[in-house]
Amino acid sequence: MKIGELARRVGVAPSKIRYLEGRGVLPSERLANGYRDYGEAAVTALQIILQAQSVGFTLEEIERAMGENRSQQLSCADMVSRLKGKLGELDRHIAQSVAVRDRLAQMIDVLTVRGAHNQHVPADLRIHGPIELPGD
Repeated sequence: MKIGELARRVGVAPSKIRYLEGRGVLPSERLANGYRDYGEAAVTALQIILQAQSVGFTLEEIERAMGENRSQQLSCADMVSRLKGKLGELDRHIAQSVAVRDRLAQMIDVLTVRGAHNQHVPADLRIHGPIELPGD
């Protein structure tokens, strides 16, 4: 199938397909006239790439996984392992975000009370450099 048909079937712009092909993630054949030709495997591969990106995998991570499994299909066990790794990353990011949110709420509370009495920012709330977050 030509690039336009693949793009329509998967719901992406042809430019995205060309980009992924240029990165070596999505292979294609070339016809005698120079047009790209994609098989049904390209539909599946593109759907996997898009699904992986939608849950936070970077293109580099996807390239690495696909490169490691060129000669064989990705196993369910390998996919579960990769998904658990991504879930762990997300959990760490959430924990950091919660810590920042808690610190912001604390600062708002203290400054609201101080502001009601027209006082200056307390020394312990002044920023003197980077704020350390859990996990840093």
